[in-house]
Amino acid sequence: MSTRRVDPSRVSTVSVVLITGGMGFLGSYIAKELLRRDYDVVLLDTMVDGILTKDVRDKVKIFKGDITIPAQLAEAVKTYDVDTIMHYAALLSSAAEADPQRAYKINLEGLWNVFEVARVMDLDAVIFASSVAAYGLGLRQIVKENTYTIPHTLYGIFKNLGEMLGLWFYRKYGIKFVAFRYGSVIGPGRRDGGASAYSTLTIQKPAQGEPYVVNVPKDSKIPIVYVKDAADATLAAYEKIGNLKSRIYNLASIVPSPRAKDIADAVKKSVPSARITFKPDPKTTEIVKSWPIGLDITKAQNELGWKPKYSSLNVLVNDFVNEVRRRLDMYTIR
Repeated sequence: MSTRRVDPSRVSTVSVVLITGGMGFLGSYIAKELLRRDYDVVLLDTMVDGILTKDVRDKVKIFKGDITIPAQLAEAVKTYDVDTIMHYAALLSSAAEADPQRAYKINLEGLWNVFEVARVMDLDAVIFASSVAAYGLGLRQIVKENTYTIPHTLYGIFKNLGEMLGLWFYRKYGIKFVAFRYGSVIGPGRRDGGASAYSTLTIQKPAQGEPYVVNVPKDSKIPIVYVKDAADATLAAYEKIGNLKSRIYNLASIVPSPRAKDIADAVKKSVPSARITFKPDPKTTEIVKSWPIGLDITKAQNELGWKPKYSSLNVLVNDFVNEVRRRLDMYTIR
C-alpha cells in the first residue's frame, strides 16, 4: 500500500476511490461521476454483475468482496492502492426492520470494518452515505444538520452511528471524513427495498410502461434528492474535503418536499398514459412518518458551492422518464 498523501485542501485527481456497494444504485452513479472527473474507481460488492454498471465495466476495477469480512476489504484496498473509501453498502430501512440480525452484520460490523481498514492502511478519506433516517420522530418540519436526532428505525440508528464514528476517526486519526444525510435518492434503476422507494417507483414504473400502486398516503412528504444531484454534491465535497467547514451535510433537490400526490401528478404530465393508484401500507407509512418532511440544504449550498440542478419537480421527472426510456436495457426494473 502506498503511503502517498494528497494536498490537504484538495483530493488529487490521481486518487483511487473504492466504493462499497459499488454495483448498487447510488454507488453506480457516484462511480460514473468519479470517472467523468478522471478518478480511478474500484467497485466492491458481493455481486459483480450489476446491470447499472454495464456501461462502465471497461473503465472500472471490480472486486467481489464482503464488507463484513475485513480481510476482503483490506485485500481490495491493497490490490488497487486505494486511498479513499466511499461507503455506500447497507441494508435499507424496510429490510433492516425485517431482519435486524442481518442489518447488524452489514450496517454495523461492515461500518466498523470500513473505518478500521482506513485507519490500519493509512487511507486519506472516508465518505459516508448517511440518510434523512438519521433524524428522529416529531420533526415534521424542515430540519438543519444541528437538529437533535434520536432515530426511530434501526437503519437510522446505524446511519447516526456512522456519522459519530466518522467524526471520531477524523479527530483521533486524521482520516478526512464527510457524511451526507441524503433525502430519498430517486433516479433510474433504483429498486424497491426501502420505505422511501415509492418516491422513485412512482416515476420509474410509468416510465417503463407499467402501473404502480403507491404504498403511502397521498399527502405523505419526504425529502427527495435526484441521483444526479446527489452524485454532483458528493464530488463537490470530496474535492474540498481537506478544508470543509462542516463534516455532515443535508442533501435534497426540491425544497419544500413534494407530496406523494405531487410526484404522481408530475408523472402524469410527462407520461399521460401513467396508471398510478394509492393503497397505503400501515408499516411503510409508519416508517415514512418517522422522518422529517424536509431538509435545509443551506449549508451544502454555501460551503460546497453546490446547488441542485433538478430543483423543479417537472424538470426532474422529465429527465428521469427520458433516461429510463433511453436505456431500458439498463434501467428497467421488475
